[in-house]
Amino acid sequence: MSPPQNDFSPPLSACVLSGGLSRRMGRDKALLPHQQHSTWLEHISALLLQLGLPVQVLTRHKEHLGLQARLPTVTVQLEPEPWRGPLQGMARVLPRDENCALFTAPVDMPRLQCSDLKEILLAWQDNTDEAVIASDGDRLQPLLGIYPGGPEPHRCMLEVLNCADGRWMDWLEQIPYRSIKLRADRLLNCNWPEDLKAVLP
Repeated sequence: MSPPQNDFSPPLSACVLSGGLSRRMGRDKALLPHQQHSTWLEHISALLLQLGLPVQVLTRHKEHLGLQARLPTVTVQLEPEPWRGPLQGMARVLPRDENCALFTAPVDMPRLQCSDLKEILLAWQDNTDEAVIASDGDRLQPLLGIYPGGPEPHRCMLEVLNCADGRWMDWLEQIPYRSIKLRADRLLNCNWPEDLKAVLP
């Protein structure tokens, strides 16, 4: 089955970042049950598909390959070592073509709805030369946003990755971006078992 096609300009694709170890949670967050879909991984992937985007999942976990049986249009890409956090993964999937862009989303925001992603999409369409990053009004959520591709963002990214920490926020300081405020409760980033009370079915 072919991936969904879209007529966004510039061309836009999506990537779910799902390669974390879930140390604080104590189990794989991506495979936790969801109220709307079978797992958190399937939930965020399905939301991006609703936008008409081709979707890939970037992960180090072979268990996530099972998603393709339920969502055949989603591609699951196993990330090779070294595993140095989400920015290292981003360096592997951000388009090298400056005429393309990438919608990124973390797997551990189970309260997200399609309407939230549409708000980001509409904000990006106002000015596709800049990245658009989700915010709750107080704090940026840089893994949820749309990023223009091209050689210059990659060059900046590699400079940051060559530093000790390789932090996404350090890269963000070197590229043009703006934030869009979304509902704070929808941006709940679940890291600890106690966070699950509000989201598990």
